[in-house]
Amino acid sequence: MRPLSIPPAARSALAGVAFLGAALVAMEGLHRAGWYPTRLDDYRLTALLVAACIAVGQRLPYPLLVGVGVVVAWPSWTFDVLQVRLIPLVIAVYLACAAGRRVLVVLAVAAVPTVLAMFLPLTSVPVRDWLAVLGDWRVWSSNADWSTIVLMGILLVACAFLGRATARRRRSELVLQRRNEELVRLREADHARIASEERTAVAREVHDVVAHHMAAIVVRSQALVRVGVADQAEFAEYASWVAGTGQQALSEMRKVVRVLRAGGDGGTTDAPVSLRSAIEDAAERVRATGVRVEVDLRVPGSLGVMQDFAVLRVCQEALTNTLVHSDGSSVRITLAATEDRIRLEVLDDGGAAGGPRVPALAAGGAGIRGMRERAASIGGVLGAGPVDGGGWRVVLEAPRDVRGAASVPAVVATPTVPGRASTQPAPVPVDRQVVAP
Repeated sequence: MRPLSIPPAARSALAGVAFLGAALVAMEGLHRAGWYPTRLDDYRLTALLVAACIAVGQRLPYPLLVGVGVVVAWPSWTFDVLQVRLIPLVIAVYLACAAGRRVLVVLAVAAVPTVLAMFLPLTSVPVRDWLAVLGDWRVWSSNADWSTIVLMGILLVACAFLGRATARRRRSELVLQRRNEELVRLREADHARIASEERTAVAREVHDVVAHHMAAIVVRSQALVRVGVADQAEFAEYASWVAGTGQQALSEMRKVVRVLRAGGDGGTTDAPVSLRSAIEDAAERVRATGVRVEVDLRVPGSLGVMQDFAVLRVCQEALTNTLVHSDGSSVRITLAATEDRIRLEVLDDGGAAGGPRVPALAAGGAGIRGMRERAASIGGVLGAGPVDGGGWRVVLEAPRDVRGAASVPAVVATPTVPGRASTQPAPVPVDRQVVAP
């Protein structure tokens, strides 16, 4: 069962009432036990003022200070036990300073009732004679208890500075609380961002690894269905190729799972041993489906781990698009590198308006977006779109040095691709997007 929630104002009011009741009961008990003050009502009034300080001091500190000061300095109140009479005023001074009021202003407000309560020169004279009595200060100041006066003055000043220290501590606690809440929000946002990035990376890697192999398997399986059992030798060749490609896809998936289970920040799969051989393998899988593939690789065996990853995955995805979304019969892969730039181009002869080779897989997907993310991961840009005269071109341009790629924005520009209809990023047709498996 949840505890009852009481508003702060109600709690303060209840505390004030409880204090007043306890004080009155204690006074009555002491009175019956033999404590005979001069006037018991004066102590009761003092207890009432203290209870008011407890009840409303935190919400209305400055009005409370003024009200308590008026009561303490009221000439008709002839309570002469100075130490007890000033207790409510001392509490009010502390509460006003603890609420953030200026110490000098609070002490100036409290000085008037304090002086009047200390000397009490007006209690026994008519109102018309107050100025004359105050003017003859030597008479009533000579009878004052200066040790008590000095002690109560020091107590008022000390309570004022103690209240200021309390106000500073509260402000510091409030600032720390707000900073802590902000840090908690930032940490939660950071966790959500990291989780989103991890999900995106895993989804992209699974898509790139599986889609390329599975697209080739689907295309080759369609041919296998057409061949049937009429030609046992060709049927066996097709079936053997499908089984081998399926095993390669399973092996790649196992690599992804192994790296994910191992943790760390090294990526989601192992880097290709040789970029040349990895691209040649991908081209060979496409050739096996009946598409003519030309490869022109004018680069060293490896460009670097991150560059190899990005170039290979973009190349695989572009070939997958050719298999799934294009009706073309040939594709050309060109990869060149200078001292500071990398350029990959995958161009097929299948127009965007042509029918897809695998209609069941051509309804939407995330292939283009995944390629753009791959390009951005190494500080590059990617363009994809139709070319004049029919066909589809994917171009990746990136620096040889991957340093600084982490600061590349997620939305990347499209490089100028010769033969494209316009220099602006062309909208990607639905039948040229890749459907994630």
